[in-house]
Amino acid sequence: MDQDRAKDLLMNLLERASDGEKTYLTTREIEALKTLLLEDGDQPQSTKGQAAPSQTVKAAPSKSYKLRLDLGQEAVQDDAAIVCVDFGTSFSKAFATVVEDGKLRYVDLAIGDGLTGSRLTTPSELLVSEGKIYFGSKARQHVEDTQTSTDRIIDSIKQFITLGKEVSKLGAARLPTIQDPNGDLTQRDVLILYLSHLMYLTETALANTGLPSNLLRRFAHPAWKDGAKDENAVEMRRLMAEAIVLARSIGPDLADVIDLAHAKALLEQLKTLSEEMLPTALIGDPVREATAAGAGALISTPENTRQAYLIVDIGAGTTDVAGFICVNNTDWDTARVFEITSAAAALNQAGNMLDQILLRYILSASSLTPSTAEFESAAMYVRRQRRALKEQLFVEGRVVVLLPTDETVVVELDAFRQLKHMQDFEQSLHKLVADSAGVVAGSASRIKLVATGGGSRLPIVTTLAETGVLIGQRRINFDLVDAMPGTLATTHPELSEAFPQVAVAFGGSLPELPEQRASVPTGIESAPKRALAPMYKS
Repeated sequence: MDQDRAKDLLMNLLERASDGEKTYLTTREIEALKTLLLEDGDQPQSTKGQAAPSQTVKAAPSKSYKLRLDLGQEAVQDDAAIVCVDFGTSFSKAFATVVEDGKLRYVDLAIGDGLTGSRLTTPSELLVSEGKIYFGSKARQHVEDTQTSTDRIIDSIKQFITLGKEVSKLGAARLPTIQDPNGDLTQRDVLILYLSHLMYLTETALANTGLPSNLLRRFAHPAWKDGAKDENAVEMRRLMAEAIVLARSIGPDLADVIDLAHAKALLEQLKTLSEEMLPTALIGDPVREATAAGAGALISTPENTRQAYLIVDIGAGTTDVAGFICVNNTDWDTARVFEITSAAAALNQAGNMLDQILLRYILSASSLTPSTAEFESAAMYVRRQRRALKEQLFVEGRVVVLLPTDETVVVELDAFRQLKHMQDFEQSLHKLVADSAGVVAGSASRIKLVATGGGSRLPIVTTLAETGVLIGQRRINFDLVDAMPGTLATTHPELSEAFPQVAVAFGGSLPELPEQRASVPTGIESAPKRALAPMYKS
């Protein structure tokens, strides 16, 4: 263990001890003490009955950064390449495509460290602790090392910009005290800090694949309501440009941990920069998440066919649906995708809500009494493990939870799905899908269903595929289609497992996005050729 890491751990020990409660050392804290106080090979001597000698440890000087003010003239270095950044509620992703000799080359960007999932995803988490800011998997690791409450992790950053939110007002929104004890940061600050972390990881991954950092980048966004859609897109463009400046000013430290005081100083400077001083030329038009997922899933439509598709993107924070008509006419150079805008809809319920339902169910099934120390200990344990427990439950049909009190709680999937909150969620999702399916199907009785996102393997998706939906007296049946295009499965089989999670980033990186139409058109098979990219509006 290095000395900086040891000092971080012991500062958290001091914080716990200062609360006046009885404090126990974790194994990591004991290791930290040995790192700071003992030479290699030394063993601690017993000091029973003796006064402990005082130790004075000089704090290492914190690193300072200088804001780059020379990025306003940055230009796209390769017009034939696009990178899409999917800032997710639980995990974030990035993907790039390059046009070479008239063909698309797909470039998966490894922005994850593999500690908490796929190498293609990185946790959307941030932690403020003892004058430092920890990012991604390092935030979670720090909490585990120091046995800090998981409530201190800022793990809902995406919710700052989700349905019904006005991004321009985030500068006045504060964080809960447990996440930001001294009130140092606003929601806007946290959003820029995390996006700068994501920009650093993305540009590093681009460099590792031989691509330049100055690529046009799209960002995927949730289905904002019409009243705030345009204003949110403008504000997010500014935030993304500021995040690039911050990423290139701070550099490698953004992968792990940075000093809070210096970060605050840079954030204040960023606010004063005029638009001309920001690399806005690198920020392309935004793309709605479900649209991006559809753009990727539909590129392998068979020749001489006209097919209707419904995309259901079940993330951690929201569930989005979108409807498409895909036509592959052999007289055309490529298949065309048309999005039916009236089929688009969203639900502010998804994976995170299921996590909470499972947490409450496990605790209520135990014999523990609320508000007791044992109950709080069990609650903290389940909160740490709830995502993994949920995944095991839905994959295996049951999960056995051993609580810190040595009590065992068994959760059966069938019983869990009968809970009122689960029934309400499934009914809401069913109605969301049925309403959109009725629009995109036109007169057809069977359409394709594509599920993407972390919740793509939920049992409700299988149920929908098997039973379809009933709209009045009319039934629409589904053919469940793999989210990963067949051509990509052949060229990049290593993406198969993670693709439902990276589908948005993949589709958003394609050079052509669907043309949007208000309703299911007729005569679409003979539509004239046209460039699709300029026709899209998020």
